[in-house]
Amino acid sequence: MSFMLLEYSLIFMVISFIPCIYRVIKGPTIPDRVVALDAMTTIIVVMLGIYSYVQGSVFFMDVALVLAIISFVGTVTVAKYLDDGVVF
Repeated sequence: MSFMLLEYSLIFMVISFIPCIYRVIKGPTIPDRVVALDAMTTIIVVMLGIYSYVQGSVFFMDVALVLAIISFVGTVTVAKYLDDGVVF
């Protein structure tokens, strides 16, 4: 795969990160902010996957997997808290 294509995809990932930052800061409600944080985490996971491919190291894929799991658990926890008012 062309490294120029991977560089362009990383640039577009950074550009798509900007609206998420805006939504986290100016989000009208807490669920909007949680969704924006989840989107930011997804973008970071994809960027780590691309970077792992470019570097040829599986270490970054491990980091991406752990980050995705933590993001999922965090999003579910916040959603449960907003729905019921308690986490457990």
